[in-house]
Amino acid sequence: MTSISGTSFRGPVRLARPFVAVLLPSALAVALLSGCGEPPPPPAPPAPETPVVEAPKPKPIELAELAPITLTPGESAEVEVNVVRNDNTGPIQIQVVEPPQGVTAEAVEIPADASSGKLKVVAAESLGDEKLMTTLRVTAKVGEQQSERNLGLTVNKINLPKLASPPPTLLQPGASKTAEVKIDRNGYTGPLELTLENLPAKVTGTVESVAADKSTAKLELNAAGDAQNVTQPARVVVKLYGRTVAADVPIQVDRTPYKVESFKAVSIKPGETKEIKIPIQRNSYTGPLDLNMADLPEGITVSKVQVAANQKEATLTLKAAPDAKERVRSAKVVSTGGVLSSTDPIILRISTEGRGFLPPEFAANPDGSVLLRRGSFGGRLTAESKQALLDAFGGTAESEAAVMRGLKWLAAHQQPNGSWKLKGYGEGIEGCDCVSDAEKEVVDYDTAGTAFGLLPFLGAGVTHNRAPESPPELAQYKSVVEKGLVFLGQSQIASKKESEDGSLGGNMYAHALGTIALCEAYGLSGDERLKVPTQRAVMYMMNAQHKEGGWRYGYNQAGDMSATGWVFLAIRSGQLAGLSIKRDPLVRAERFIESCACGPEGAKLTRFCYMPTQEPKPTPTLTAAGMLTRQYLLTPKDDPQLVEGVKYLMENLPPESGTALGPIYYYYYGTQVLHHMEGPEFDLWNHRMREHLIRTQQKEGHKTGSWDIAGAPWGTRGGRMYTTSMALMTLECYYRHLPMYRPVKRVAE
Repeated sequence: MTSISGTSFRGPVRLARPFVAVLLPSALAVALLSGCGEPPPPPAPPAPETPVVEAPKPKPIELAELAPITLTPGESAEVEVNVVRNDNTGPIQIQVVEPPQGVTAEAVEIPADASSGKLKVVAAESLGDEKLMTTLRVTAKVGEQQSERNLGLTVNKINLPKLASPPPTLLQPGASKTAEVKIDRNGYTGPLELTLENLPAKVTGTVESVAADKSTAKLELNAAGDAQNVTQPARVVVKLYGRTVAADVPIQVDRTPYKVESFKAVSIKPGETKEIKIPIQRNSYTGPLDLNMADLPEGITVSKVQVAANQKEATLTLKAAPDAKERVRSAKVVSTGGVLSSTDPIILRISTEGRGFLPPEFAANPDGSVLLRRGSFGGRLTAESKQALLDAFGGTAESEAAVMRGLKWLAAHQQPNGSWKLKGYGEGIEGCDCVSDAEKEVVDYDTAGTAFGLLPFLGAGVTHNRAPESPPELAQYKSVVEKGLVFLGQSQIASKKESEDGSLGGNMYAHALGTIALCEAYGLSGDERLKVPTQRAVMYMMNAQHKEGGWRYGYNQAGDMSATGWVFLAIRSGQLAGLSIKRDPLVRAERFIESCACGPEGAKLTRFCYMPTQEPKPTPTLTAAGMLTRQYLLTPKDDPQLVEGVKYLMENLPPESGTALGPIYYYYYGTQVLHHMEGPEFDLWNHRMREHLIRTQQKEGHKTGSWDIAGAPWGTRGGRMYTTSMALMTLECYYRHLPMYRPVKRVAE
């Protein structure tokens, strides 16, 4: 519905067709309406145009002439850029258009309030193989205004220095040497920073900085003490202009560039002059050598010797003073050749007989004659006799210090009940970390452990009632020995059964070791309270002997050479202590020992094996055990098979520079055999053995004084107690037993 304004009508309304107004253009409207009024006036003429005056344009900018530059590869230069603005305002863009390869220039913007700037031009290190002369097109732009100039650029050809390889450098492990690298500068005038590359393992080196006026570089090369033999070229390197200049530095590490073969035993009499021929093995060093000697025994002098290049033998002249005392010493032959040096042992014995001797200090010992038998243990009783025997057979202050460290370790690991444990010897010992994982399978025989604990103290002359006067700490170990002997006594079985009575417990090895300890304690102390248990322990072994003459692990068991050796030494210890020993068991034992002989035809007794078998296999250990029993069975010293057996032992010397204890069972027996034989063979063996044991003894922490079981056969069964005790008894060989083949003559005090 539509409403009509201004009326009150409310009904429907029909609207008429709307009116449409049409407007025509003004000219047409005039034509249509002509005659309908006055014509319009004519249009007014156009107003005249005002002329436009253009502002004058500024002059173009001008880029000032650029000074040419010369660069060395890798260098840069800043070029002063000046622009004449000529009233042109705004920042100025400076750039180099399409520079040649290897040349770069950073675009520069000169601020609106400035007219000059710096253009940096860089010549790459890759340039310089040839001289480069070129022109750079430099543009300056302000708005639409642009100006350009040419910049002359020269990049010089580089002159690299040349390094000359030095002669081969020969290094010994633990030594240093200086080498010199010559430098051909080839026109290069700057300083040089050289480095060393590709050095052999365990070799280090430094190079000094080379100043601009120097043409040599010194190299300091060092080889670690454990460096291995190697021949390898290192490189000395300098890096310039992105290029590497290098030269080889030939290096040879050689533990023995030459070898002075002085390891021999030389005997000289007081008042004698003696020439010694020393072979020299030439390896990587063939130059001249200077030879001298050190650690000579008192009363011995020698003159320094010069050895010419390539000479393979030197002659040393020794002079012994008429009053030089009889003794043996490990002296040293010291050789030097440039920075190379070597120290090699030579064993000198001053002796009127040329072999061993018993010093008068010992022969005048007031103790009972029973302890002065051949092979006996009376030499341990006094500090004077011990020192005299050390001098006579090659002991040293260092070896005795090792013994004292070992005794201290043993004393620290004794249990409150007086025993020592083979397994778990560290139980209840505060701070003890000595037991290793390798000892998990050690047998649990306290009898054997206690025997191993006691024997080194007894070997040093300490019993429950006496000790040598020095060193004074030996006296404090008397109570240690007493508690150990009490434990053995309490462990002994009293029985009506012959197969049990007198046993100290454990297997036959343990019983034999305990019996040796009782025999030595009885013989050294003279305490009659020990006689009965000692005699019973010996009798148990006699009764336990197999009908074929040997012993093994159990009672009446068929024997083996190893167990028989220990039992035989126990029986012999009883003899030396003065006990009554029946002859028959010894005859049977001798028969069994000979059945284990397995040397070549005609020389069976030069080698020994474990048991009599169809295919016997001799070993150095069992051979030494067999030889020692033959010595105690009074085989003559000059017996051809005994002499030949000694040669076999000398083919299996202790190591010259080993770091693990090794076969201490063999060393223990071999040392005793050769000590009884005396002479140059023992002197050589003793030097190696002594130094090896000193070197391998533990010297840090709670283990100080002991020996690790590494490399020791049966070490995993006997443990650290076994290896330590055996090593100590071996170091005590000089006074533990007197030589078997040397009569002991009593001398009045």
